[in-house]
Amino acid sequence: ELIKEAVAATVWKFGAPPDLGMITFVDRGKTKPKKDPGYCYQMAGFSRVGRTKDRGLYALQILPGDMPQAEPPIGGADELFPATKAIKEGA
Repeated sequence: ELIKEAVAATVWKFGAPPDLGMITFVDRGKTKPKKDPGYCYQMAGFSRVGRTKDRGLYALQILPGDMPQAEPPIGGADELFPATKAIKEGA
């Protein structure tokens, strides 16, 4: 849920994502041993799309159509983001 909330807040803050969405990388060497590195991201809507050539990091991507609806951060306020507030008010 935290990853979904972070994606929703990012889209709320920065607007429509790029056509290729968002990418994140998972270093299997820095996570607890498990069958499926990046599982939490996959549960949040990301898909595994490959590995980096240099370090073998897992690359995961979420496309715009798979992202949650834009929402302000939970407990956040427009006052924390004055530029965003001005844009939303048409200033």
